[in-house]
Amino acid sequence: MAQERLLWPPRNLAEELPRKVSGSLAVLPPAVLLHAARAAKRDLRLSMRELDSGQVVVLVFRRGEPTMVFSPGDGRSVGEMLVAAGLLDEVQLARLLEERRASSTSLERLLTERANLTHGEVQRFLDYQARLRLLDCLAWQQGFFELAEYTGGGETTYRLQLPSIEALQNRAKSRAERLPRFLGRLPCAPAHVVVRRKRGAEPPATGLAREIFELLSQPLLLPQLMARLLVDDDLVLEVVLDLVSAKVLVMYPRVELAPPLPSQAASGDLWASQMVSEILLRFRGGDSGGLVRSLWVVVVSARSEEATRLVAKMGGEQVELVFHNSELPVALLARSVAVGPNARLHLLALQPDILSPAALAGVLGRCDAVVLVRTSASSEEEQKLAKLRQMAEGAGFGWRPLIVGWDQGASFRPWQEYPEAVLAVPSLGDADPQWLAKRLLEALLAAASARH
Repeated sequence: MAQERLLWPPRNLAEELPRKVSGSLAVLPPAVLLHAARAAKRDLRLSMRELDSGQVVVLVFRRGEPTMVFSPGDGRSVGEMLVAAGLLDEVQLARLLEERRASSTSLERLLTERANLTHGEVQRFLDYQARLRLLDCLAWQQGFFELAEYTGGGETTYRLQLPSIEALQNRAKSRAERLPRFLGRLPCAPAHVVVRRKRGAEPPATGLAREIFELLSQPLLLPQLMARLLVDDDLVLEVVLDLVSAKVLVMYPRVELAPPLPSQAASGDLWASQMVSEILLRFRGGDSGGLVRSLWVVVVSARSEEATRLVAKMGGEQVELVFHNSELPVALLARSVAVGPNARLHLLALQPDILSPAALAGVLGRCDAVVLVRTSASSEEEQKLAKLRQMAEGAGFGWRPLIVGWDQGASFRPWQEYPEAVLAVPSLGDADPQWLAKRLLEALLAAASARH
């Protein structure tokens, strides 16, 4: 009974909500925070971070109603889903993103004006995106949150059409129980799974199975199928797997996957694992208590490709996005790097000017560390990096991420305002990924030590 009462926020949390509050999701679960934000009927930003995965979800509220849900790097941006659904191609989206960067116009407005999409079509994708991200975070039991007053830009003008919090919470619980089981039956990661009709198979009679069969007039990747259906991923996977078992559909990897080498399976070393534990001890006052200790690091630069190059050079497991054309600009690149038997670095390269202010501030304010990549030490670059640093230090209120300066391409040079630790790497060209990861860990430990 006590647990059921937690589904609703204490009365004073909604009525006497301060301008900013932060804490643990183990104490105030996501559903409680959503109820509190809605009951407050104020303009707010809620940032939540799951402890083990490092995933961040940022919600923007206008007078208590959610208007946008961000989760940079999760592969579910509206643009990515429109590409997967076949409503845009990658070149069109790249041009729209470039125009958005130059004009500061919202991507949604550009989609209706330049891509001939209706407001209704864009709204359906926004609602679906928000729903999946909420289903993710409503299942979280460990992590951190921050709820603060927020006066934003275009992201506060939308109105999402979502089910009740109770309905979403029930759906999130069911999805969290079922999804791992379905993913375990796939031949590889969902982004690489191709689904097609089995030759001569009879179409199902009705329902979602019939709809899936009709969409597969040509083979599709699972993300493409889901973007055309706009149905919860666990429900789609359940039906697809049943149809495969019934020999109506065929499922196979898009590419031949080579088994990992023995050295890859046990990447990293005990020294790096111990260093992660020491960073957590000095920075958070302890570690996550889980089997795998992880640090979530955001990498930013004045020139976006430098942050992307650095994260790509670190190696690790790439978090698959929809895009596969390497010649197009990459707004986000996420990697998970094993630095020891039970320690990981979650790295996210951000292109700051492509994100909403709410999303950028929410992510910078809830990560463990921000790495500022500097290449020239010009006054313009220094100003941009200083602005990003101020956003990181001011966005989290009670939470301050570690700030590390990464000097790329030269020896140490003076900074206008020194980060908590500075690392200089002459070149990424021949650098070993494990060597880079260890140098980053050393800088993070120095930054954590500087706090004491």
